[in-house]
Amino acid sequence: MNLTSLWSVLESSFDPLNDDAFAVFQKIADEQGFEPGWITWLAAIFIFGAEPFSVAGYMRVFPYGSARVHAARLASAVQQEILTTSSNDEYRATEKGKRLVNRMMLAAESSIAYLQPIAPAELQRILDYGERLVAAALSAPEPPSKFGATHYNKNMRPRADASPMRFFVHYFATLDKYRGNAHLATWHQYNIEGNRWEVLTYVWKGEFNTLEKLRAELNFRGITREEYGAILQELAGRGWIEETSGEYRLTAEGKQIREDAEALTNRYFFASWSCLSQVELEDFFNLAVQLRDGLRSLKK
Repeated sequence: MNLTSLWSVLESSFDPLNDDAFAVFQKIADEQGFEPGWITWLAAIFIFGAEPFSVAGYMRVFPYGSARVHAARLASAVQQEILTTSSNDEYRATEKGKRLVNRMMLAAESSIAYLQPIAPAELQRILDYGERLVAAALSAPEPPSKFGATHYNKNMRPRADASPMRFFVHYFATLDKYRGNAHLATWHQYNIEGNRWEVLTYVWKGEFNTLEKLRAELNFRGITREEYGAILQELAGRGWIEETSGEYRLTAEGKQIREDAEALTNRYFFASWSCLSQVELEDFFNLAVQLRDGLRSLKK
């Protein structure tokens, strides 16, 4: 069984659901008049719940932005009384913040609760496989840190009476956070910031290989054009990318580093999938295809 193909099919089911949820969040954000960058504090409360967190802690889960931008957005949330802050630069959700996030989550849940893309018994089999994979991933010896996955799994766990589709989103998103933890473990050895690694990845993929394309694609990060220019220069200085007529591409060294990281990410991520037999993985793949196709038919 090709596990990468199975994961890709699951992604093609989750991504549209994630987009729909974001549209629900955006509608509420517009109605409430939230300051730009609201997604930062929303994601923080999703991950940390009522627990205190710092910018550094936030970036253990979301490493690809800018500490400067995150700090400014969290400070804005403090001014809006969505977060409170302590003398040691830790943040915590206020009661107002918890109510807002709960409202947004309930609205997003309601938007998918009615969906019946495949037969209930078949969807339940998908959920059973997902639950087993999450348990295996969180107890796996590698990667050593599962910070994002464990926090998400604990603080975003659905209510017992939540819809089956809500549980699908939860299991997939937990595995996605685990994959993020696995990938983070592969590039931290290079002593490089996450936003640098993200740019390297975009250049590696080849689609966004100019400064203007990168800036447009990553505008939501809040990082300036000048900062992205400096990031490209830093990567060139490492000998990982090179520029010709404004277009960047990876050098042989950069390509090797990025491909090695991808291979190690997959090794970490898929190791725990051995908890499912080959017969179960084949069944999971077939069910995932049915789920993907069923969701697509509902969109027509």
